Amino acid sequence: MAGSMGLGERVAVLVLCDPERIDHLAPLTADLRGSGRYDVDLTIDADRLLDLQNVRVVYAHRHREQLTETQAGAVERFVQAGGRVVVAGQTLTVWSSSPRIAGLAGWTPNGRTVHTELDVNPADDAHRGFRVHDEVNLLPEAPAAAVPLLRTTWRHTQQVLAYRRSVGSGSFTYVGLGHDPRTYAHDPFRSALLRAIGSSVVDAANTPAIGVGLIGFGALGPAHAAALHETPGLWLAAVCDRDEARLRLAAPLGVPSVTSTADLFRRDDVHLVIVATPPATHAGVVLDALDAGKHVVCEKPFALHARDCDAMVESAASRRLALTVFQNRRWDPDFVALHRVVGSGAIGEPFLLESFVGGFQHPCHYWHSHQPISGGAVYDWGSHYIDWILQLFDSEVVSVRGLEHKRVWHDVTNADHVTVDITFANGSVASFAQSAVAAALKPKWYVLGTRGSIVGDWRRVTERPRGPDGEIDEIAVAPTDLPARLRVLRPDGEGGTHEERVALPRRDRGAFYRNLAGHLLHGEPLAVPPQQARRVVAVMETAMTSAEQDGALVERRI
Repeated sequence: MAGSMGLGERVAVLVLCDPERIDHLAPLTADLRGSGRYDVDLTIDADRLLDLQNVRVVYAHRHREQLTETQAGAVERFVQAGGRVVVAGQTLTVWSSSPRIAGLAGWTPNGRTVHTELDVNPADDAHRGFRVHDEVNLLPEAPAAAVPLLRTTWRHTQQVLAYRRSVGSGSFTYVGLGHDPRTYAHDPFRSALLRAIGSSVVDAANTPAIGVGLIGFGALGPAHAAALHETPGLWLAAVCDRDEARLRLAAPLGVPSVTSTADLFRRDDVHLVIVATPPATHAGVVLDALDAGKHVVCEKPFALHARDCDAMVESAASRRLALTVFQNRRWDPDFVALHRVVGSGAIGEPFLLESFVGGFQHPCHYWHSHQPISGGAVYDWGSHYIDWILQLFDSEVVSVRGLEHKRVWHDVTNADHVTVDITFANGSVASFAQSAVAAALKPKWYVLGTRGSIVGDWRRVTERPRGPDGEIDEIAVAPTDLPARLRVLRPDGEGGTHEERVALPRRDRGAFYRNLAGHLLHGEPLAVPPQQARRVVAVMETAMTSAEQDGALVERRI
């Protein structure tokens, strides 16, 4: 069945490690359990290898204690019979004293190790590289019958950091990273491990790419199509839109088009659908797609009401289907940098955040400005800003206040200016404002912490194209089209402040869909679980309830 392609039968994984490594491996075991695909049994007892009935994958990270001949024999029989073994860090060095394990690995570490900063690159070029500081065994070439998974460069020589080797009906995977326990804290490293474990369950070479149906080819349709084209493991199978004119715009994509979701859902080559229709329609289309056995990506906002989110989450869970929300601005360079600074503790504990977006200009004439379809102005940029706020504050929401102003643009139904005030259980407060009547802009972000502050300033940039007459025109770039400039300010102890500019990372437009492919194919945890998107909707819905009551404080735990 199409829906079972990513979230079929749960896979039993035995994780074997040294006692002192349990905490280090906690992020990995949390990822495995959080994916909804694996049942994880964590043990420090190597005798557990003697009873691998119902186990599909063994993940081992041991820095001491060689295997007994009986234990090594059990591992060998497990692999020969179709089991998958993944060893990380120094495990192979310790275990390869057994000829049985050395035979499975096809290689014995020779003790030539280096401890250095490494640029790690997936061998298939399908995923982005990452950088870690770790100790590795030097291995210029993968052993016979092995497929390289990760590579690095060491003094102008190529080195293999990980490989998978088919043995009998199973496989043996070596991952030479993880000597330094801090390596497990790196998300990209854990994603590589999950791909190694997932590929041990389903051979990626024999797994067909996931066909995607795109419902709604509006303003963001081309962006979704382009992202799918750049994502290994996903391909655009069909486009659905009721508007023939929009389907003509999709024609250059060279894929079939249909005018009804029923026709799309009947296609056997569509396993996943992207719901890119207006917000008021999201819940109905998503529920129909789940009923048809399809995995679903829903555009933000997830829905207009939390109860609809609950219905969608319950439907997906009961059918073991993937459901996520396209919160793509979590990967905006300025937010990624802001999140890192806050997470690093550089400003202490954040307790106040103010955020703003807008200007003084007429709202658009599309459905975005029509409240019965959009949900109201708060559901516009609020879908991003409130998601950002909830990512920054690790605490339960206890109350929400919303206010709306309708003063200038009476030809549209959305409010001209909205504010949302959020109070968290730990006493922190955050606010969001969106305005179409603000001639003066506030900073995008203003964050106070117990040891410092962060300010995100809008950038004023103009483009200067030369016209046909040779004269140069100046055209202002919309501030929202550019990442904010981030400044961190900390007291110097003498009444002044130290100020530093934060460097922004490169924009990663493909991160959302790479994660989705990794989830469906290898069991990576979803970057945007639907429960998180449901919280965003619950806050926005509560803010609208407050606004309808003239800004009354609504106490609600979210």
